[in-house]
Amino acid sequence: MKKGKPPQRPSGQRSIASFMFKQAPTAKEQSAPAAPADQQTDGKFATDEVAATAANPETQTKAPPAKRARFFPPPADTATAAPAPSASQSQSVAKQPPAPKPDAHQRFQNKLVLGHGNRKHADSSTIVPQKHTPLELQVVDLKKRHPGVLLAIEVGYKFRFFGEDAEIAAKECNLFVYPDRNFMTASIPLPRLHVYVRRLVEAGHKVGIVRQTETAAIKAAGDNKNTPFQRRLAALYTQSTLEAGSLEDVGDTSQGTGKAGGEAGSGHAGNESLSRFMVCLVEAPDAAPPPGGKQGDSEFGVVAVETSTGAVLWDQFWDGMLRAGLEARLMYTAPSELLIAQPLSRPSASLLGSYSTASRRMRSESVPADKYRNGGALAAVTAFYGKGDQKTLDTAMNLPPLVLQALAHALDYLKAFNLEAVLRIGPAFRRLHSEHEMSLSPNTLSQLEVLRSSESGEERGSLLWLLDHTVTPMGGRLLRHWVAHPLRHAPTITARLDAVQELAAAGSTGGALASLGEALKGIPDLERGIMRLVHRTASPSEFLTVLQALASLPMRLRVEVEEVSSAEEPASVKGVDSALLQEHLASAASQEVAEHARDMLSAVDEEAAHENDMVQLFRSEGRFPDVTRCRLEVDASKDALQALLPPLRKQLRMPRLEYVSVQNQGDWMIEVPADRRDIPPDWEKVCSTKKTNRFHPPQVSAAMEALALATEHLQAAAKAAWAAFLSEFASLYLPFRSAVQALAALDALHSLAMVAQSHGYVRPEFVPSNGEPQLVIKAGRHPVLDAILDEPVVPNDTCLRGSQGPRAAIITGPNMGGKSCFIRQAALIALMAQVGSLVPAESARMHVLDAIFTRMGAADNLARGRSTFLEELSETSAILEKATDRSLVIVDELGRGTATHDGVAIAHATLQHLITSTRCLTLFVTHYPKVASLQEALPGMVSTFFMSYIQEDESLPDHSSGPQPMQTDQLQNRMLPRTDAAVTVTQATGSPIRKLAMHTTASSAVAGPSPGSSNKEEQLHVPKIAFLYKLAEGVADRSFGLNVARMAQLPASVVERASQQAASFEASTMELVRAAERRQASQAPATQQQLCPFGASKGRCAKTTALSLAAQRLSELH
Repeated sequence: MKKGKPPQRPSGQRSIASFMFKQAPTAKEQSAPAAPADQQTDGKFATDEVAATAANPETQTKAPPAKRARFFPPPADTATAAPAPSASQSQSVAKQPPAPKPDAHQRFQNKLVLGHGNRKHADSSTIVPQKHTPLELQVVDLKKRHPGVLLAIEVGYKFRFFGEDAEIAAKECNLFVYPDRNFMTASIPLPRLHVYVRRLVEAGHKVGIVRQTETAAIKAAGDNKNTPFQRRLAALYTQSTLEAGSLEDVGDTSQGTGKAGGEAGSGHAGNESLSRFMVCLVEAPDAAPPPGGKQGDSEFGVVAVETSTGAVLWDQFWDGMLRAGLEARLMYTAPSELLIAQPLSRPSASLLGSYSTASRRMRSESVPADKYRNGGALAAVTAFYGKGDQKTLDTAMNLPPLVLQALAHALDYLKAFNLEAVLRIGPAFRRLHSEHEMSLSPNTLSQLEVLRSSESGEERGSLLWLLDHTVTPMGGRLLRHWVAHPLRHAPTITARLDAVQELAAAGSTGGALASLGEALKGIPDLERGIMRLVHRTASPSEFLTVLQALASLPMRLRVEVEEVSSAEEPASVKGVDSALLQEHLASAASQEVAEHARDMLSAVDEEAAHENDMVQLFRSEGRFPDVTRCRLEVDASKDALQALLPPLRKQLRMPRLEYVSVQNQGDWMIEVPADRRDIPPDWEKVCSTKKTNRFHPPQVSAAMEALALATEHLQAAAKAAWAAFLSEFASLYLPFRSAVQALAALDALHSLAMVAQSHGYVRPEFVPSNGEPQLVIKAGRHPVLDAILDEPVVPNDTCLRGSQGPRAAIITGPNMGGKSCFIRQAALIALMAQVGSLVPAESARMHVLDAIFTRMGAADNLARGRSTFLEELSETSAILEKATDRSLVIVDELGRGTATHDGVAIAHATLQHLITSTRCLTLFVTHYPKVASLQEALPGMVSTFFMSYIQEDESLPDHSSGPQPMQTDQLQNRMLPRTDAAVTVTQATGSPIRKLAMHTTASSAVAGPSPGSSNKEEQLHVPKIAFLYKLAEGVADRSFGLNVARMAQLPASVVERASQQAASFEASTMELVRAAERRQASQAPATQQQLCPFGASKGRCAKTTALSLAAQRLSELH
């Protein structure tokens, strides 16, 4: 390419650089008078919002525009003219273009959009108050009438946010916000409304949709042509009402069939997300505690409403200072919203504050509690139910007082959403904890990881994740309730186990039960579907999906229900033995329900319903006369337009003239050649091409307006007819609901049957209710670890008996040896058995537990001002207060949060109380060997076990004469379990040392030095431990905490120093013990036979006293 002067740009063209770099004004430009402020512009481009504002009469005032300052003053670097370049400089610039500034592109973008090169973000401080336009006056009025609601207001073909709402929407949805007259504003296109509404609601906001209540056609035909469009709040959404609202605004996130959010049958969809409860809470003011209560106890009324499924749960209960009962109910319902009747007591407010902090997306709202006290709640509820079903009114009147108040608050709240119909269904009311269900404490739910894993906070890794193989959303919701509320009624447990066992065995026998899982797949969320039909928020296509699924249930399930002579006689299904399965199958495959569904389907045109065409939806023309009349008006308007064609053909001398429609251009247009010059001047030109022009003659325009008006009336009549048609569905809701609930129960039972088919699962055996309390498990395995780990889980036995055997088991052993896993395993197996599931063991025999209590882990609660040790002892206090002789209690390392002697004393006294006073079944993990002395004090009532291990090198040497070097060439077999299994012990390098056969001996096996062993860690005076995870009888003499320190990769110098300190402390302790024994030996023999407070001999008591003194000294040294 030839080098030289660059080509000249033709006149009239501007380079991109002229947009990117603002040129300095010339002297002539500086002297020119400034344009008015309203006419000033920074560039050639304007946003569509500005254009829409100019074109919309609602955004303009009648007064002439007043001069005002610019939103964005000009940048300082453009205020003065730059000096003119010299000739040499001009030549240099011509030869070499200037290097762009680093932020030039960003400045160009900011200038193009915001009108200022240096300002990146607009804010409300730039707004200059002006006279409000009619639209802005509407915005002010809407915000006054709906405080606390984030309003999306329909303006033309967009939805706009104004003021603070715009800034919130911009932050949550990454929208562009800019000043427009008196408000900051942000807009979203109409087709994307559902995306942004759902995003704002999920962020915890209360979102309102404000729509125009009149169309352009209706407005043009009315007397208010020059007034703003009328607007009103058409819909309101929060997290708990999102799925019950109209899909027009929030969209449909379900996948059509199966469990939304995950693969059907995987159990990974997240059952918690299948329900969105709104929980209303009322606390009794200054209520005196009940007999036996404590200071700080309080009484609560709770109502939890799931608007999309129709579930209404309630409860009234007393709760202690820790508010454990309230926390447990919140954990179960997992509310999306809290409606709190204020004021609350300080402990309650503290709990709700910490719970809201943990659930960052949960929304809470406060209402005054005084509104419905002193009889106000009764009057409000009576007025609501007075015109409805008498049975529902009786159900509401029988609710406890605080629950009635909570129901009145919930009723007020739901009326704003038009979802109060959910409270008119009497059979949907159910107590949160029934007398036949176990009430699990929040500690039990979290520490046993019943509903979610404590490590990840997700469902995977929990007991619910293990048991959930449901394929329908309603089955997943029901199974979650079963797992969180195990049964404590023996006949109900037996019936559920019979059904699970028959379903598990049906795979080999064939028949309808064998294909139940496949029959359930693909069924939509009928529970939400029928409730949305009651709320009248369902679309015709959704109606079609739900009713077709209900009508097809008998054919899907393929069961033959035998006829019964009376309604009281239970239905019978051929080929099914379980009474529970027969009941659910007969209800789900009811021919009566299927007939009702087919009758309602016969009234609509399926093709029109699938397309959501409400105009052509109904087959019968006489059922809704308004729709028929409006349809005739539309047809008449179309005929009038067709009648205009003959005169037009004659006028234009075009015998074949027809109307033309062009997408995005218009309809009912007259198309003529472009060279025609005889077109009347009053014809409106719509569009044109090179060869044709298209017009709307005046008479056609008038006929089009009449057609548009008739079409608007027809659409309004069709919507009203659809709402009236759905109101007829309410009378059929209860039989449909019974069939859907039976379907959910079948899905949940089938899920448990799939678990029962796992290898090594057995049916638990329950002793009669008058039998002795017991929990006897042979070769039990941790159910969740058994499913997650690739390697087999080591099985262990559990043997607890009330009167004929040990009531408590004390478990000791090395850190990380599997103690906590073992006690969790026993509790989970018991819980699974009472859910109605088979359990991972060779055999399991137990009585029906009334509760399972846990005290595990260490965590403070700084938000509530509670230390770790206070939390630990508060949980223990609740267990001692509530546990009975039919309960199972598991305690892990009680007393470790304080000094050693205090911790030992608290652990000892607590366990003794559980054994002798409460008399419950107890699994007690401790690192205090002294607690194991209860086995001697309470013979036959306590057993001791430890988690076995192999010590790979010599334990700490005898330091009585000073520290000695560690023997690294020895292998010691320590505390092997009573089993004939074999284990391969390896070095740190992974090479096998020796394969040991483990028998009932505790003797040591010594191996020769291993060649090539030069690991630096072996020089430390710390024993290396191989965990066997097998329970053995006895008491462990050490916890081997230094081994864990080495596993945690503490610096070698720290571990070495800790090893020396531990040896020194142990030597001092043993010296104190020997001194105490010598003093006791010199006393009279008679004195030696006196019993110590723990039931041991005086010599033993002296030894324990010396140990206590030594422990105190250890605490002081620490």
